[in-house]
Amino acid sequence: MKFVTIIALLIEATLINSQSFLNATSRYTQLSDFRQLLISNPVVARSLLTNTTTNNTLTILVPSNTAFDNYRKANNNTGVDSLSSADLTDVLNYHTLQGALSSSDLQKNTGLIANSALTNPMYANRELSSDGSKKPQVVYIGTNGSNLIQARQLSSSGAGQYVESGEGRTVNVDPTDGVWDGGRFHIIDGFLTLPLNQTNTMTAQGLNSFVRGLDRTNVTIGTNAAPGLTCVCPNDRAFADYGALDMSTGNLTDGPASLLATLTRHGLTGSFYTTDFFNGQMIHSQNGYPIRVTNRNGTIFLNDAQIVGTNYIANNGAVHTLDRVKSPNFLKQPNSPSLLS
Repeated sequence: MKFVTIIALLIEATLINSQSFLNATSRYTQLSDFRQLLISNPVVARSLLTNTTTNNTLTILVPSNTAFDNYRKANNNTGVDSLSSADLTDVLNYHTLQGALSSSDLQKNTGLIANSALTNPMYANRELSSDGSKKPQVVYIGTNGSNLIQARQLSSSGAGQYVESGEGRTVNVDPTDGVWDGGRFHIIDGFLTLPLNQTNTMTAQGLNSFVRGLDRTNVTIGTNAAPGLTCVCPNDRAFADYGALDMSTGNLTDGPASLLATLTRHGLTGSFYTTDFFNGQMIHSQNGYPIRVTNRNGTIFLNDAQIVGTNYIANNGAVHTLDRVKSPNFLKQPNSPSLLS
């Protein structure tokens, strides 16, 4: 009898949350397509609105009617409502963030990494938390025009916040500060992109030399499978300028001057986003090279290399773009003109 009572209370809470959210969003005509999606998919709606998070509060990034139109245009006139229940659940879980985030929370100068409710290992293969549980997938929320997004073409016309998801895709946020019984919601002008593996994320950003290097040294599979990995990838121009590196005939795997050692020098164990880099910090690459972090008014250097593309979310961590191949001997030359001039 007690078990039946608990189930009844859970069902009642679900119905209350669902009705509260539908009522709250009904005040915004530009959200009618999203409301209809939930009404037509009650099982998915129940999952979305009852995710267990910190303090049992949620922030839902609600795609506008324009987002639905753009999705259809990008998918041969096929709507998001054609997805299977499991796929739609993954998509909407990625739009569900932990905690009740206000508009002021979204406007941090350094940006914000927010945990989502997406835990499907296909899209969320990050490292373990301190309690042994798998970390959920994240989004990065930043401000258009900040120093950290110089290398990215945003969909926005200028001011305001944006959300960065898989493959470095961005959508713009209308910080609505909508309130419902389960937390808050904000309106976005596109659907978030589910994160893919490291090499797909690199390819989406045109980091083709790094991808070819992984293939040449037979570490593509390991790079994509590793739980919790950050690749700070020199762009193609940087590899071209690094004259000692010949991917076709050069030294691939033998010793510290090899292609494999060079690539591994650009790998960090764990998920590192720009919010995790602070001035004076010392970290180490996967093969043990020391890396000094310098933050100059929002511009981040790792040793002598500047981060020029940031927070490309991969399913097992992150990808950033560098303007040069990091020197293994940088810390022996502390007066590097690239960094200190």
